[in-house]
Amino acid sequence: MQETATNAFVAGVLVGKPIFRAPGIVVHEGLDREDREVSVIVRQAVTTDGQKANFENIPHYAEASGIQIIKEEPYVLLATPAPKGVFRDLPWGSWRLDERLRHFREVALIVARFHATDVPVGTLSPQFIAVDDALRPFLLGPRIAPRSGPYVAPETASERVLNTRSDIYSLGRLLYFVVAGEAPPREARNIPKLEELGSHPAGIVRIIRKATCHEPDARYQFVDELLADLDRYREHLSVGMEHPEVEDRNTGVLSVAPDAPAESKPKAEPDTEIPERPKRKSRALSDAMQGKRLVRGVGLVVALAGLLFLADEYLGDSSGLRAISPNDVDELSSFISEASVSASRPPVLFAQVEESWELLSEERRREEAENVFSEAKRRWGARDGFLHRGEALVAQHWEDRIIVFGGLHGGERK
Repeated sequence: MQETATNAFVAGVLVGKPIFRAPGIVVHEGLDREDREVSVIVRQAVTTDGQKANFENIPHYAEASGIQIIKEEPYVLLATPAPKGVFRDLPWGSWRLDERLRHFREVALIVARFHATDVPVGTLSPQFIAVDDALRPFLLGPRIAPRSGPYVAPETASERVLNTRSDIYSLGRLLYFVVAGEAPPREARNIPKLEELGSHPAGIVRIIRKATCHEPDARYQFVDELLADLDRYREHLSVGMEHPEVEDRNTGVLSVAPDAPAESKPKAEPDTEIPERPKRKSRALSDAMQGKRLVRGVGLVVALAGLLFLADEYLGDSSGLRAISPNDVDELSSFISEASVSASRPPVLFAQVEESWELLSEERRREEAENVFSEAKRRWGARDGFLHRGEALVAQHWEDRIIVFGGLHGGERK
């Protein structure tokens, strides 16, 4: 079978753009006749026996991989969920550390499912891990990624040894990527120093070090051991592995990823009073919400939705906004970076979305917006609300009607 053309029908499915390629395999997004989004997994015409076997094994390992096979043909597999991108391209730089670790755990749990059946996964390179419209990772099966590059275990690269302990090494290198936001460098030492990660939490650095030791016997032996240490990484002295020549640097009890460089902030208008509230660490690309921006944002709502609504009704006599605590924001949604409610009665919700909002499908945006507004009503009695990214309105709830905009409206301030 030749390279599959975009917008062609294959196995009854309209084939969309290719999401990623692996040796002998191309994965497209697709749309079936019921308008259901699917993965279109295509085996290329020229493949080795091993690549052909890997393709044919995909249905056998579908449950462990996190996919469901819909249809099988000699050169094409249809499956759900549909791929929306790859793990490498998630907005790591704008996510808080706990959000990054949550996505890593999901990959590690997939690997653990394979190990439960004594099947090694192979190289865990972020460009060969797919994500769905909710940004959940899934695999196509074992041994899909090439056995080369910065994520492959040394015994796999040199001796073609592939087992559960080589998977642990690859997981450790993937954790390096998740924390640092870049591919790990080549490492020839038996015990990696990882001095370049010194500003990151000491516990996580120790976990990466133990997972990526050159000798397999020195690594974690099971995925569960690695995840157990990751759950308590703040107790840095009791997790992972130390290095005799490297001093742990970030050892605070509240061990967190380093803050991004401080950005210059626009001066507030003289007649605009902004109530003080704590700023969250590792926040997304936008500055903290300020009254001036909210006035413009609500003015944008008026223009877009035709609402007879004035911002100063909430920001003037109502004594401004009350910031929602970081813990409550985390429970509100993983796609919200910060939020406030007005002091008026009933209160109005103003929430800033993460950059990752733009990766969601229209259906997932609506679902997420409905959940946010419903939870805000339950917790704080907020009848109406607005979700925005910078100064761009992305969703609103007004008079029991939710509108989710398909793209960004207005300018965006970073």
